[in-house]
Amino acid sequence: MRKVLVSSAVTLLSLLFCFGAVSAFAGGPAFSPDEVQEMLQTGNERYAAGHAVHPNQGPVHRTLAAVGGQHPVATVMACSDSRVPVEILFDQGIGDLFVIKVAGNVADTDEIGSIEYGVDHLATPLMVVLGHTHCGAVTAVTTGAELHGSIPALVNNILPAVEAVKKEYPELTGAPLIAKVVEANVWQAVSDLLAKSPATAARVKAGTLKVVGAIYDIEHGAVNWLGELPGQAAILAAPAPAHEAPAAAETVTETPAAHAEAAPAMHEAKHEAPAAHGEAAHAAVETEESGSSLPIILFVIGFFALIAVMDKTVLKD
Repeated sequence: MRKVLVSSAVTLLSLLFCFGAVSAFAGGPAFSPDEVQEMLQTGNERYAAGHAVHPNQGPVHRTLAAVGGQHPVATVMACSDSRVPVEILFDQGIGDLFVIKVAGNVADTDEIGSIEYGVDHLATPLMVVLGHTHCGAVTAVTTGAELHGSIPALVNNILPAVEAVKKEYPELTGAPLIAKVVEANVWQAVSDLLAKSPATAARVKAGTLKVVGAIYDIEHGAVNWLGELPGQAAILAAPAPAHEAPAAAETVTETPAAHAEAAPAMHEAKHEAPAAHGEAAHAAVETEESGSSLPIILFVIGFFALIAVMDKTVLKD
């Protein structure tokens, strides 16, 4: 009886581990931008209706994501407001979304660099700029509230949205004005991203990436999808931002500072052929993930070695 139980346990563990290893190596199926957006829309509808299924959040998936590398299906930049829990409101799990959170969901240097890691290095087919109702950062800038420390420099990206709305709707005040600025600020972030990130723009041009705006209602839980930026084609057709320090590109390998300054020029040259870049990006991801799979290989070898030992000892008792 003991022999049967141990043998069954070993067989079950072997099957489970092999299945997990294969899943980790595979990295999941590829989705189109529209398919990913539909997944997020459906997930948000479940969440808003109180029928969330909380996928990919158990210990098994956590382990597989840790050893198999990350393969998110979307990059999302949202406000750091604690009432905007991105994975929860889209009913997604561990490793499903590459999330950037910053007060006011502004797209400045750090945010754009983080977004590029998601859309360019991890090759997510969808990028969402997610604003939300009753945004404190937008309200502060719109009402001219007194701000201290580093906050003014953080939220100054919101000013163009405030000025544009006040110019177009001079009669608006209070909550209606703030609601309009929340939406305009989403478009401002999308515009800043496309104008300042050649890597992102190249993927959009190649059709491998879709950038959309959306607004989350913190009271009702629903996401209002705004779609792609009106006038996006004009921004994509504009020349890439000029590089102000060409000498830095020549010494890009010498110092981290020089590398940071040279990044825009490197991206510009890198994206002259979007299709070729797409292949290179996928190759980079595959290289990274193949490196992370080495522990899996070693563990597989050790695991089956253990089975062999058990077969000679425990199973013969």
